Amino acid sequence: MEENNFNRNSNEAGGTAIACLILGIVSAAGAFLPGFSVIGLICGIIGLICASVAKNEGDNSGVRTAGFICSLVGVIGCGISVLACVACLSCLGASGRASGYDIMSELEDLRDSFY
Repeated sequence: MEENNFNRNSNEAGGTAIACLILGIVSAAGAFLPGFSVIGLICGIIGLICASVAKNEGDNSGVRTAGFICSLVGVIGCGISVLACVACLSCLGASGRASGYDIMSELEDLRDSFY
């Protein structure tokens, strides 16, 4: 039988680098798609971890670098989007309390109307 020697060239991308790129693309897309910011943030963080693992494995391919950059852009974009949503929701809650509007009493009235 023949033995196959698979010596990975330093320019070839490994599985971790490819996973990093895929997660980075999902993360970058999540930054621009409404409702996918949290998923994009999680994928971006995992993508950054995969890029670090690939670098420690000696992978210096462009795929790892592209994955790292996409993950970083995705984490920054998704992080800004999540922070903006939290800030918006907190402003809405504060304005409702300042105007005397009580959401809890409205929810209780709605619940009582069904029973």
